[in-house]
Amino acid sequence: MDQVTFDDCSVAFRVPPYQFLSAPGFAEARDRLIAGKLALYDGNHLFNRLILEEGRFLCYLAVLALHAGQDITQSSTWLTLGRLQREVTDLGIASRNRVEAQVSCLRKYGFLSQQPHASDRRVRLLVPSNALLARDARVLGLLLDALSSFGLSPTEGRKGSPDAALHKGIRRATLAHLPDISRLIRRHLPLAPFFAHDCGYMIMLLLLRGAQENDGAVVTTGYQRLATQTGVSRTHVRRIVEAARDAGLVETDARGGHDIKLTPLMWHAADRWFADQFALTDLLLREALD
Repeated sequence: MDQVTFDDCSVAFRVPPYQFLSAPGFAEARDRLIAGKLALYDGNHLFNRLILEEGRFLCYLAVLALHAGQDITQSSTWLTLGRLQREVTDLGIASRNRVEAQVSCLRKYGFLSQQPHASDRRVRLLVPSNALLARDARVLGLLLDALSSFGLSPTEGRKGSPDAALHKGIRRATLAHLPDISRLIRRHLPLAPFFAHDCGYMIMLLLLRGAQENDGAVVTTGYQRLATQTGVSRTHVRRIVEAARDAGLVETDARGGHDIKLTPLMWHAADRWFADQFALTDLLLREALD
């Protein structure tokens, strides 16, 4: 990953991240977003493993963006496996074979289908399922709800999941910003122990919520409990937490991960991450409404 920076000029934000970070209601909005995402991800172990890792997440996002930007009369815009592979490999985060493997998994479990084009049945289009689109709309709804508390974004009258037109507009706007989103993820180098592993993002959210519920202090959890919550092995969880410890994000004082303390660096890095998420959502919303 690239060396971390927090130069807000790296993306043409309409409202820069520091304005969200310095807003009085930032901590409350962050905590509501964490709680909302955990409620959405809870119990969906299969889906979480399919998307909650950097490369898989960007592939998933590319599917949604390409689908929203598709013009059925323009073959250059069609969402085919080849087009998806080009978009994702150009980001430098996955090989063509890895993209094909993820598409196969999404198809196997009903999140994607492959259908012949109406006018040229030799062409197979990838089509996101209604369940996949609805889940993405709920994630966007959580972000829009958080934005509404700042008074910095055009969120008036927009509570909950966006309607179909706004959802499509936001994801259409996402397409041009896929390289920006990839850079935003990569610039958060301190959080790499979480972003680079299956379900690492969910483990990060669970630790943040646990610490927040305990006044930011020790999280009284354990590797086994985190494994049960995320659907990965105890060993996998231990390796992620140990990597986070080695990066200075957490301290572990008890065997089995029963007492995990989040360091100031962890809170600082997480806050920077969520400020970026708010600024990016604000940008996509404004472009969808323009």
